[in-house]
Amino acid sequence: MTYQNETAELEALYVLAKAETKVNNKPFLVWAGGDAPNQQDQLYAQFKERFPGIDIEIVVDLSKYHDLKIYEQLNDGYLEPDVVMLQTMNDFENWTKMGVLEPFKSEGFSHIREGYSDPEGYFIGAFIFAFLPQYAKEEVGFIPQNYKDFLNPIFKDKLVLTPPHDDDAVLYVFDHIIKKYGIEFLYELKKQNPTFVRGTAAPAALVGQKGFLGNIVGYPTYPDQPSQSFIPEDDFFITWPQRAAMFKLTENKAAARLFLAFLASHEFQSSRGFWSTRTDVTELGGLNPLDDYKNTDPLDFISWMRDRKHIHELRTTFKDIFGEVKGVSPLKDPSLFRVYYKTL
Repeated sequence: MTYQNETAELEALYVLAKAETKVNNKPFLVWAGGDAPNQQDQLYAQFKERFPGIDIEIVVDLSKYHDLKIYEQLNDGYLEPDVVMLQTMNDFENWTKMGVLEPFKSEGFSHIREGYSDPEGYFIGAFIFAFLPQYAKEEVGFIPQNYKDFLNPIFKDKLVLTPPHDDDAVLYVFDHIIKKYGIEFLYELKKQNPTFVRGTAAPAALVGQKGFLGNIVGYPTYPDQPSQSFIPEDDFFITWPQRAAMFKLTENKAAARLFLAFLASHEFQSSRGFWSTRTDVTELGGLNPLDDYKNTDPLDFISWMRDRKHIHELRTTFKDIFGEVKGVSPLKDPSLFRVYYKTL
């Protein structure tokens, strides 16, 4: 299959975006959900290389912080970001109902899986994210298969975890754990005396270092890392399509369309080496197609995020058992910067 129509669209939008930058004299600004300042460095570099002359800035912060600022700014009648990419799925549906999003369907839009994007193009499923459990490759004397394996005595005092009541995606995983193993799992986990570190990036990076041996909700790993991620044998794991959209108040509309078209393109999606939101991108790195895994469902997290009452109740449960979330934002903690940039 050729994608000449997508390439032609990108080139046409690129011309418009370059002309726009000369008029607006304002950087194209993307707000991205995340918890480490370098999480969008690869996307930034790809876009800059592919479309030189477009002055792009990507600001990473927790999705739950970005969205509050967006609601406040919308209420005041202005908006800083041109495009937002967030984990808070429910926000995009709210903004669609509020009539504040600008619809756009690129040439690649029709290839995105059903249910990931808004049918009218008000937002798109930009890329698949996944959290997977991790263990230290050298220090753990067995290969964990499921979440309950982290209750093994070898992990006592050596688990590093994201506070589940600080991140909805992590909370979602623990909700599934409770449904399978009961609330007793949490009390057994508490006996393991885990170390809680805000954000998902730092706990994932610390496994295999500083004496930490495991993380229940971590990142997919690479061969050169001291930890190994795994897809649970039969426990549920989370995958979701991170959403992206532009607004009616977006100032750099041509650049926003170019960016969204690039995210949806086969060119970008096939470069990630991971599961794709498109139906026509082949998985790399030994992964099976996402549909082959019966213990994950990207659409389920979308539905789950709509039930804010249930989420609030879950947060309260974790606060009662493990205490309040402690520490400053993971994007403002200097001690974590050494973890993100591997200068431990």
